[in-house]
Amino acid sequence: MLQAHKRYLWIALAGGLLQFIIFKILYPFPDFISDSYSYMDTNLYHMTVNLWPIGYSRFIALVRLFTPSHTVLVLLQYMILEAALLYFFFSLLRLYGLPRWGQRVLFIFLFFNPLFLYLANCVLSDALFCAVSLVILTLYLRMFRQPRISHIVVTTLLIGLAFTIRYTAIYYPLTGIVALLLAAYRWPLKIAGIVAPWALIVPFILYTQQQTKAATGTAEFSVFGGWQIANNALYMYEHIEVDTTQLPPGTLELDRMARRYFREVPPEQRVLADIEGTFFIKMPNAILKPYMLARYHNFVDAPTHFRAWGAVSPVYKAYGTHLIKQHPFAFARYYLWPNTKNYFLPYLEKFGFYNIGMRRMFGAAVVWFQLDSDEVRLLPSIYFQGYVFALYPLFFMVMNVYFAGCFLFFCLGGKWRNNSRLFNAAVLLTAAFLFLNFCFSVFATPVVLRYQVVPMVLLVGFSLLLTVRILLPAAEPQTHVSPGQPPYRSVPAHTP
Repeated sequence: MLQAHKRYLWIALAGGLLQFIIFKILYPFPDFISDSYSYMDTNLYHMTVNLWPIGYSRFIALVRLFTPSHTVLVLLQYMILEAALLYFFFSLLRLYGLPRWGQRVLFIFLFFNPLFLYLANCVLSDALFCAVSLVILTLYLRMFRQPRISHIVVTTLLIGLAFTIRYTAIYYPLTGIVALLLAAYRWPLKIAGIVAPWALIVPFILYTQQQTKAATGTAEFSVFGGWQIANNALYMYEHIEVDTTQLPPGTLELDRMARRYFREVPPEQRVLADIEGTFFIKMPNAILKPYMLARYHNFVDAPTHFRAWGAVSPVYKAYGTHLIKQHPFAFARYYLWPNTKNYFLPYLEKFGFYNIGMRRMFGAAVVWFQLDSDEVRLLPSIYFQGYVFALYPLFFMVMNVYFAGCFLFFCLGGKWRNNSRLFNAAVLLTAAFLFLNFCFSVFATPVVLRYQVVPMVLLVGFSLLLTVRILLPAAEPQTHVSPGQPPYRSVPAHTP
């Protein structure tokens, strides 16, 4: 390892430890949202399926085998995330090089950024999923220089792991197709690498469907998916005419409740922008929850709660799918277009305030972490983090626009001809990942800032790389250099 890289490593480790200590003085307790309790309930009630994938529940259960300490859990999440960031950072320097100013900008963003501390302080899958995702993407980048069989094996296993943590990983095999087609593997290995992740994903889907059927009576892969589809469709409801004679069986009463809601609730009490992208899921009086409660209201524990959500999910899925198919243009106008804007200015959500604005935690957390009280203490205001992250959505939008501009100039301006196939493949892979993430975010999931951390890391890293390559088109990183030697050397144009 180069002397400069060793300095970066020690500064990152020492700085990370110091930041963590200060942060835990300010926030002695983790951050909880409703999803946090779902993960803990999965373990407390020995559930094999719940609203969210079971991978993170199994992770916190593994940690609890050794200690119930929430501080240890947060520290472990932070260490895993920092290790992935270090792997990504040093891989970019080794594979592509950056001038000293670029190295410092990227280093500060990755290792002196409050985003990662707040992310790791949540009892949520985000820190773990981000770490796994960054390792997968970094292995793809390394695959371009040294296409080893081990890269295919490890990325396959990590994609399978990521999918058990968050269903967002469903599009990771598509990113893998791009990487494998660009890498210098022989075709049998390319095909094997393309197929292999599905050999892990499909059995998990079938297992989840089987367990969901046992719990709810319907073999669904994602119970939340039905709610999401209905929620998305309801965004256009007041702008369309619904033919009730054509509704799918079993959805007429749901449509009546929707019609009544939009007729009786004043517009000022149903401002959809108040909860961007998930209004009809989160609002207690907004159609979906009242419909469920009218049929299943005897919630005594997490399994009965999941059973109720799962029982109505097929109705929601059929209803929402029907409305979208019947009114695709209205759906594009009133849901997809606003959600596209939400993507570029993502909702702060949990980053807006600590512990959903409460100074108490629910019983599941008290039991899981073996605490004496449900009190949550902190030094700053509950809303302090909202000020910390106020500009992050704007930063994310600016980085998207800047990267898109650099990418177009790099491709259409012919700058790619002055760079190696290794670098060009990395840029194409990054663009493909960002495009797939955009499509998935707009069409299939709520758009919130914590879901865009991995894209943000890629945007910063590759925007810096593209800036350097555009300004210095005849610069190519020198992989092995002596201490103090410049990280760039001249290379002929059209280097293969």
